[in-house]
Amino acid sequence: MSKAQPLDPKVLRHCAGALRTLSHPDRLRIVEALEKGPLEVTELTTRLRRPQATVSQHLMRLRAHGLVAAEREGRVARYRVAHAGCLTILGCIRSHFAK
Repeated sequence: MSKAQPLDPKVLRHCAGALRTLSHPDRLRIVEALEKGPLEVTELTTRLRRPQATVSQHLMRLRAHGLVAAEREGRVARYRVAHAGCLTILGCIRSHFAK
């Protein structure tokens, strides 16, 4: 078995930032809700049972790190998962911690 090569420090910093961003339960729930497809903020607030301002702040953090993206349709923004790594992390959580 060959030894894995050390990861580039830039990659590690980027990954650490993504993990910090995802480390909040509400942000994980947002990613989980978006797993099935794009949603508007109002749909997310209903599913998460959180105030619109709170959901918007979490979406802003997720967008800033490139984990979700927004697509505008007139005045309405629909959010979607922009980085497949988020879904991989959810899969790891499900398989290792949700037993």
